[in-house]
Amino acid sequence: MLGIHMLSEKYNVHKVASTLDTFSPFDLAELDGEYLVRIALFKGIFPWHTHPKDEFFLVLKGSFALETKESKTVLNQGECITVKRGLEHRPSCKKAVIVLSALHKTIRTSKHDFPEVRGKL
Repeated sequence: MLGIHMLSEKYNVHKVASTLDTFSPFDLAELDGEYLVRIALFKGIFPWHTHPKDEFFLVLKGSFALETKESKTVLNQGECITVKRGLEHRPSCKKAVIVLSALHKTIRTSKHDFPEVRGKL
């Protein structure tokens, strides 16, 4: 198709990740106007929360624990998991971790959306 730009901006995820603040994700792509691919730096313990839609995580560097009220799953580099909608969860880690996520664009995952942790993470 001539004259129509069909590609998004190209990113180097490692360079983007090196500029991130903890739990302040960067949107790499929007898909079909509804879904986002995000990269984030995790470090510390995020608050317990739920989402009305599923959320997917892929660890690019490091490892973190994905906690629910019933279990704790450790994800290492190269591993991924989907959190089903409505499941209360939180990520936690002691060292910095780079995570790629795919989620509905209505889902809020920034520390700025959680007043109880602003300035603490």
